[in-house]
Amino acid sequence: MRKLYVVGLVVLFLSGCVSYSSSFQRIEQLLAQQKPQQALLELEKHPATGTDKLLYLMDKAMLQRLSGLYKESNTTFEEAKKHIESLRGTSLLEQAGALTINDSTMSYEGEDYEQVAIHIYAALNYIALGLLDEARVEALQVDLLLKTMATDESGFVEHAFSRYLTGLIYEAGGELDNALIAYRKAYQAYEKSENTLQVTTPVYLKKDLLRLTKKLGLLNEYVDFQKKFALADVPAQKAKNMGEVVLLLHIGLAPIKRSQSLFVNADDGVPVRISMPVYQSRPSVIMGAKLMVGDVVAKAELVDNIDANAKASLESHKGEMMARLIARAVAKAAIANQVGNQGGDLAGFLVDVVAMATETADTRSWLTLPKSILLSRLQLKAGVYPLQLELVGRHGQSLGMVDLGEVEVQKGKIFFIEKMYISPPLPQVVM
Repeated sequence: MRKLYVVGLVVLFLSGCVSYSSSFQRIEQLLAQQKPQQALLELEKHPATGTDKLLYLMDKAMLQRLSGLYKESNTTFEEAKKHIESLRGTSLLEQAGALTINDSTMSYEGEDYEQVAIHIYAALNYIALGLLDEARVEALQVDLLLKTMATDESGFVEHAFSRYLTGLIYEAGGELDNALIAYRKAYQAYEKSENTLQVTTPVYLKKDLLRLTKKLGLLNEYVDFQKKFALADVPAQKAKNMGEVVLLLHIGLAPIKRSQSLFVNADDGVPVRISMPVYQSRPSVIMGAKLMVGDVVAKAELVDNIDANAKASLESHKGEMMARLIARAVAKAAIANQVGNQGGDLAGFLVDVVAMATETADTRSWLTLPKSILLSRLQLKAGVYPLQLELVGRHGQSLGMVDLGEVEVQKGKIFFIEKMYISPPLPQVVM
């Protein structure tokens, strides 16, 4: 029986050595070359149906939207949502595997920020399709998800950008009261998480709060915001005759998880080896952008630091994870000692070696998410305008101009534009 245990551990280890993330280098290269269609074809060569199914669905949906397949992308996102629901009651067999082998034997359910991002990008797909009512449904769903997360998880980090996007969706649909509520929540979330997520409250959001509180006659709140922000809002008559262009710029790629081994003391003081997942940032040469119409320039602001959000999400359940990893390491050591006592030193040594070899961190994550999201808002009189985008580097230098073509701005309407730029990939890490 114990021989079977050893053989089983070896088989699982060898089969799991090539992780989901380690096979992603080609897709990352194609994205860096602005070839999302080819990246999608590459991904579809190796569909995941087991414990990595959610990862495959999230990456497929993202590559579909980058390829302009917004409807297909949302079909895949809906499948991802249903899969997450199906994983709410994780099977006892998977739990046993996680307790005896490693966390990678469990079906991947997605980190908090990843589950929120499903709704964000589904909403953006609907906006691209001109289906604002459907985007509104996603906004309602993400609000419910955030409430559930805040209730269920003590280390929950509020997601400010999803609140801001919700406000934009409501405002685009003419629901100014609901838009103001969402903008307030976004402001509170940015202020609360500024140190954790390294994102200050966008000036655009502050101007939104000034504009809507004044427009809705909430003068006391308007005066309070004026004192806090020290900003001048757009005169009401001028704003009434204008439309707006909103640019969302998705930059780089989210951090990738790596395995980090360390020795910690168990409850009895005996040191045990565990492997923790840690996020490694992926570099991006693009650090900023400017949206331009002639001499009119709207600087893009950081509205979502997914790199920091991912690390904060992992940190929020680090204590629980360490307790589980230590318990598993102690259990494996106990099995090795028992086998050694009954089958000899060599048998115990072999079990101990295999136990250590299988103690690898769960390095799975949504690899096609951007590193960060920048937002630019430009108010213009109704008309047709040629738009240009200037990409800016770390030291403020220009990295080049992008012609966004002509857009038609309509009075009282919001026109959304999205772009995504990926920097060169990191070197592949071989196990």
